Amino acid sequence: MEVKYTVWEPDKGLEDIQAKIFSHASGIPERAEVIRDRNLQRAPEMTRYALTNEGEPLAYVTARDSSSETGRTYVGYPWTMPSCPSDVQLKIFDEMMTYLDAREGTKEIGTTIIQRSNLRNTQLDFFKKRGFVEDTRIFRYILPLDVVETSNLELSEEAAALTTKVATENDMDHLVEIFLAEESLRNQISDEERIKSYFRDRVLKDGHAVILFDGDKVVAATAPLRFQPNNARVFGDEEKIIMRFTAMRPGYNYAWPRLLVELAKECKKAGWTDIKIQAESYFESNNSAMIGLAEIRPELVDFEIVMVKR
Repeated sequence: MEVKYTVWEPDKGLEDIQAKIFSHASGIPERAEVIRDRNLQRAPEMTRYALTNEGEPLAYVTARDSSSETGRTYVGYPWTMPSCPSDVQLKIFDEMMTYLDAREGTKEIGTTIIQRSNLRNTQLDFFKKRGFVEDTRIFRYILPLDVVETSNLELSEEAAALTTKVATENDMDHLVEIFLAEESLRNQISDEERIKSYFRDRVLKDGHAVILFDGDKVVAATAPLRFQPNNARVFGDEEKIIMRFTAMRPGYNYAWPRLLVELAKECKKAGWTDIKIQAESYFESNNSAMIGLAEIRPELVDFEIVMVKR
């Protein structure tokens, strides 16, 4: 088989190929537009592909710098289609590792393994054989909330003092400002025009986005989105209302309950009272009790294993 190797380029359809390979191999759905936004934030060499001469997908591997651990770079598993030869899979991974080892910004190499991946055990074996050991785990806490009850929650005095409004396109500057103030969102998209496109073409188009202000300062924003179960964002067999994005200005953590209440009020106005709001958050732990609790409590999910190369 003749194989063509390439690195990421926009507007070449590579995000579609990457989504197809990952969704097929892992069993976890992924959207091409999300992949494109991520890849545009990285050097082209951080995403590598193997294709047939006809441009059909064989494999890909990607890497990213950690947003919380300075000097740590995460390398992904080399995902493949069934027709990919094993030597091709290893070639793109080894070339990525060679690139990362020589890269000035990489001081430590890690990887993450999503626990619900179809290839979880294969991934663990692959990285263990290459000197990676478990460092910690990421847990996901999921809490279903009734719309009406949530809209009537009692708030702290400082949270109740914030003002709120339903966002329109006239609030675009405020939306961009608060989006960039949230590190987790800023790491996904930092280009202002692309952020505006996200709000204009998706969030504001669907409506119900809410913004919180402390005086004239925008301090938080979110929007509800009805979401069908997909074994990724929403589990089970029932539709949920998710917070499609959550942007919070540093120092205003107390605003989150108010943001949730205002989101619930918008859901109530829309008549979505028969659907639960899915409130959620992620946290890190290597405590064995937490791993055990995740096995017996449905609201706690052992989400991801973090490994580092020794």
